[in-house]
This record gives sequence, structure tokens and C-alpha cells, in this order.
Amino acid sequence: MAGKNTRNEIWSYSIFGAVVLAGTVALMLFGVNSSVSADIGPLLAGLALSTYVFRFGLPWKWLNFLFLVSFVIVGMLLGQPGLIWMGGYLAGAQFGVAWRLVGKKSEMKATWTVNGRGIDTLTEARKVAKQELDILDGERHHRLVVEHGPARFEVAGSPPSKLVCHRNHDAENDFSWAVLQSHGQAGDRSVEVPIGRIEGSIPSRYVSDIGTVDEALKEFLKNPTAASLGPEWDTAEIAFDLRLSA
Repeated sequence: MAGKNTRNEIWSYSIFGAVVLAGTVALMLFGVNSSVSADIGPLLAGLALSTYVFRFGLPWKWLNFLFLVSFVIVGMLLGQPGLIWMGGYLAGAQFGVAWRLVGKKSEMKATWTVNGRGIDTLTEARKVAKQELDILDGERHHRLVVEHGPARFEVAGSPPSKLVCHRNHDAENDFSWAVLQSHGQAGDRSVEVPIGRIEGSIPSRYVSDIGTVDEALKEFLKNPTAASLGPEWDTAEIAFDLRLSA
């Protein structure tokens, strides 16, 4: 069902983008005071820039707002070519979103997914997951997500000793989550775990070091859909609540 919905969305965005682009080209060719030589540049620029941005995104969220405002301002300043510029922007936005959905659909077919990257073999998944775990720093690279079918493995925080680790066998069930714990830690002491621009206050027995998490990752890769886990995993409702997100 999810694959079918994605396919329908791809077609919807593509068709709408094509309609907008056709209308913009018609305005460029037959509109009052239109000039193909003056309008073709804004059309192609708006189409290319917005397609790229909506496909690959921008590194900072505030740049998306700045990007949109700049398009509106430039469109107002250009007059007739500005309408063409905005038409190219709107059409490119639809194509960019459709392109992104095509990429996501391809990833859904992969056996493993590591931080959004589709991987077909266990050996490669293990290699990439280990690389992503090693570069965690609590700031820009603050999260590792490994998926296999409905199963999911998450690590957030900063090495070597401020990591929060979760796993489950059914990511659609909020109550299937388990959090990695250490019985040797006092449960009433809190540890500040960095995750992006924020810090999560986590009971110390749920904060792990890189070695412990690495072993948990290996265990998950061997049997990702295991519903029954060992005593090092706490399956109480608090497991879902302790998941960190930036």
C-alpha cells in the first residue's frame, strides 16, 4: 500500500508540474508583451534551481525560507519575465518533489537502509553502519538509523560515552521499542546527551558507551526482527519516550 501511494504521489506531482510548465511556456510564447529571448533565461533558471532544491534540499532550514522569499522578490522586480521565473519555480518544485519520491521508492526496495541510503547486502550494511557510528559527534552527525523491513535500530548522541540506543522489530508499533540499558548504573542520576542543537536529560542507566552500542549494532544486524531481546534491553513504555530527535 505504501508503495502504491508513493507511485500515485509521483504521478500527481509530475502531472501538475508538467501542466504548470506548459502554461508558463504558453504565456512566454503567446502572452501580451512577451519576448522569448527575454523570458527563456528566467524560465530555465527558475526551473533548474527549484528542481535541485526540492530534490536535494538545503543544509539549513532557514535557507529554504530565504530561497522562497528571494524567488518572490526577483519575480516582482522582473515584471513579465518575473511571471515566467515564478512559473519555472512552481513547475520545478513539483518535479523536484517527484524526483525525491522516486529516490525514496528505490530505497524501499533495498534489503537494508542506513541513514536513508539503500543497501542490498549485509556486509555493506555492516560497513556503512559502522562508519556512521564512528562519525557520530552529537552535533551535525548526531544520529544513526539502520532499517531492515519493519525493524529499526537507532543511536543518538555523542561518543565515546553519551549514546542512547534503541531498537525494535516493528517500527509502526510505538510499544515495540526497547532501549539499551546498563544495570550497573544508578537509575536516579541524569546525563545530558547532546543531539543537534539540544541536549536530552537521560537517566544514566540508559546512556551507553561506544563499545556497548557497537555490540548492540552487531546483534541487531544478525537478527533484526527478533521480538524477544536479552536483559540488556528495557522494553517498558519509557523506551519510546527516551528516543532523542533534533
